[in-house]
Amino acid sequence: MNAGRAAPRAPAVVALFAGRGAYRLGLYGSGVLLLDLWGAGTFAEYATATGVAGWLFALTSSGPEKAALTLVPRRGGAALEPSFARLAVLPFGLALLGWLAIAAAGPPGPAAVYAAACALACGVGSCTVLVALYRIRGRTRPDTAAYLAVAAAYGAAVAAVAWLGAGVHQVLALLVAVVAAVDAVLLYGLRAGRPARPPDAAGRPARRVARRMALRSALVLGVDEVAGTAGVALLYAALARHGDPVATSLFYALLLASAVVSTAQVYLLRIWQPRLVGWIEDSGGGGAVRAAGRILRPAAAAGAAATAGLAVLAVAAGPGRAVVLGVAAVVVEIALFAAAATAGYLMENLGAAGRRATARAAVVQLVVTGGAGWALVPVAGAAGGVLALCAGLVVKCALLAVSRPRDPEEETPWRAR
Repeated sequence: MNAGRAAPRAPAVVALFAGRGAYRLGLYGSGVLLLDLWGAGTFAEYATATGVAGWLFALTSSGPEKAALTLVPRRGGAALEPSFARLAVLPFGLALLGWLAIAAAGPPGPAAVYAAACALACGVGSCTVLVALYRIRGRTRPDTAAYLAVAAAYGAAVAAVAWLGAGVHQVLALLVAVVAAVDAVLLYGLRAGRPARPPDAAGRPARRVARRMALRSALVLGVDEVAGTAGVALLYAALARHGDPVATSLFYALLLASAVVSTAQVYLLRIWQPRLVGWIEDSGGGGAVRAAGRILRPAAAAGAAATAGLAVLAVAAGPGRAVVLGVAAVVVEIALFAAAATAGYLMENLGAAGRRATARAAVVQLVVTGGAGWALVPVAGAAGGVLALCAGLVVKCALLAVSRPRDPEEETPWRAR
């Protein structure tokens, strides 16, 4: 078994979570401190710019990272590593050049602030993919070090505001500079540590097939997370239309609790993904298909019953029981997300058919979430928003349960499919 398929040891997993935990603490903690230092007006400029650019992080990180973790550990898949490295850094490079051009054109204004926020989102997305390539090689320390460095950058940004009176654009510029340096070091280390490929290992046509495979897989695998992010955005829009700031604040707090659990689960799945690829490739996909079915069928049935029951209670109770019902809905949402994420993780690694099935289910999930949210939020507030997420996840679990992906296809990069 190659290094990319070896299971990380417990100390390595703890160190990985420490790095990501420090990054999340820096990200969220700096927001609280910057709000206090800047005041609501200036902070709103920062929060709006980073919030608007947030979808770029999902776009540049989720699909390419999952595709790399799915394809590179396969036999012959190491040849795809350069394609994924380029796929990671190209969007960041374009966003960085765009921001520098806007900043150089004149005094920094709103356009420069938004361009810097976009570059920051793409840069962190690039970092996510690059450290995944290190983990596939069996090297976990660059992941921890990279995210500790980004976490330290958020601390430095707060210090710059407190001691130097830095503004929004200056803070974003500092963060982008640190992320760019981290990405450059990561990319250099990948190139320096890559073994030379024999001259006759593959011809140009085969390499073009490999690049197309990498791009196609990244696009399909990115649908799930982008659709999930869009679903939450639709629910915030429904809450804003309803015009109840208390409900919006409660919804934010409930989702934050859910995000802590779901983010940890997704990261753990990705740490173990190369190991799963090896198991599927060595033993066939029947076990993965059966395991996904055993997770999805009871989750869809129990989730539908719980969601329907809580929706009836939320509509009948009104805002008076919003907190209690919202907490209950979050528990159901966390359980449904865990089932859908785990089963989807199994199916995505079976091959292209499994990836297409999860992408289709994610699109339907988005439609159901948006429709349920616009129906439930006006009558159930924040609890209705969380229940809309539950409804989308129930449908996703049901669709995945009835899909029948084939056994894993031959996905050696040097073969056209």
